Amino acid sequence: MKRAVVLTGLTVAVACAASGAGARGASNACPTSNSPNELVLAGGSGQTAQLGTQFAQNLQVALANNNGCPLTGNLAGVTINFDGPGSGAGGVFAGSGSREAYVGTDSQGVATAPPFTANFTVGNYSVDAHSDYGTVELFLSNTAGGLPSSITATGATSQEATINGSYGQPLQARVTDANGNPIQGANVTFSILPGTTGATASFLGAAPSATTDSNGLATSPALVANGVPGRFSATASTAGVSTVATYILDNHATTMTLQPTSTHDARVTVDGRYRSSLQARLLDAGGQPIEGAAVTFAVTAADNGAAANFLGGTGQATALTDVNGIATAPPLVANKTAGSFTATATAPGAQPGRYTLENLAAAPTSITVGAADGQSTTVGERFPIPPAVTVTDRNGNPVAGATITFAAPAKGAGGHFTVSRPTKNVQARTSKTRMRTSRIVRVRTNTKGIAVAPPLTANASVGGYAVTATVTVKGSSVRTAFSLLNLPRG
Repeated sequence: MKRAVVLTGLTVAVACAASGAGARGASNACPTSNSPNELVLAGGSGQTAQLGTQFAQNLQVALANNNGCPLTGNLAGVTINFDGPGSGAGGVFAGSGSREAYVGTDSQGVATAPPFTANFTVGNYSVDAHSDYGTVELFLSNTAGGLPSSITATGATSQEATINGSYGQPLQARVTDANGNPIQGANVTFSILPGTTGATASFLGAAPSATTDSNGLATSPALVANGVPGRFSATASTAGVSTVATYILDNHATTMTLQPTSTHDARVTVDGRYRSSLQARLLDAGGQPIEGAAVTFAVTAADNGAAANFLGGTGQATALTDVNGIATAPPLVANKTAGSFTATATAPGAQPGRYTLENLAAAPTSITVGAADGQSTTVGERFPIPPAVTVTDRNGNPVAGATITFAAPAKGAGGHFTVSRPTKNVQARTSKTRMRTSRIVRVRTNTKGIAVAPPLTANASVGGYAVTATVTVKGSSVRTAFSLLNLPRG
């Protein structure tokens, strides 16, 4: 005859011959005593559960013998260790709250694990059942389908409104599962976090919550600013997601005043960084500082190209005012062109502020002679054009304020410069100019980098010679020379 032993989800069919001296005299009867020698799957493998939820079936294994015959004797009390993954997709057993559970078999040799709950990691994995009779793998899968996994701010995540006025758009958040699919029907709660100045807003005529639509979007009621200027924030949250979506909001006064603060060290050598950043202070109509307002700083290049860029390479930058109403621009870096230029600070509802900056030429690297080179005159006569030079830096910028030393030869053919020296008569309260001559004079370059020597008069010696022009910076000299000729009389 045939008999079947059912072990909670596992059906083991065994064929046993009738005991005693049967008419067939069969020789393949099951043993009267049959102990377990293996562990087999009994139920629960192949299930799928959503993240954070319990699997529908408990995990089960059973003792068995590979001869296919029913087990005999009391099968209770054999310890089975159910062991889930230590990282990644997995879960925990009820009771212990851990990935492991120890269970004894019942009288039929079946071990049933406590309820098993998926963790919050998507993936396939196995739970191993260990015993003295071997190991069985039970295969499970965690899925995110239909469970909120993230919430993000969408639409206008940063807005401004006039105090006591309405914000242009409501807050909006999108809820998705771990696969990025939208979640419909999730409840989203919107919350306002007042700023340090007391600036805040309220939702118009409705509770600050909404349910997501088929696209996973939840939209808040309309927002109305209170009467305090300043910056504050809002959040959106949903059950099952630990993070929140964040929004930046800003209440602006109806009228504002923008005050550029004084800029120290508003001059720097070309290619250098300005030591002080541009700053502007924003005040409301009552003279109170406005926090969290956006101030835009912009550089306007001079006609000759002199300008600067904010750190990062742009000529425009935006900064938010702090609790004192002060906005600070990123550092400024001068370009390669010397000269004065302007910058502005602007904010909605306020008059622009203006700054004056200057790029200074670098050290002199070039000195060029002017039209006086190659002149000649009769001995004792003045040269028609006085010696003049132009001094520039490595970028070709004229260097202002550089000291040029003009020098005629000490012997032989040469000349002398005529220098005026004013003198005062203190008692008579009068002044007059005295003239003197010198073969060496020092002259500073003007804003165009040009230095013009006093009139030069040929001495009494006939012949050609050179008048040198030298500029010295930090021990290094740059020099040029004028070729001149003294001619005999008649």
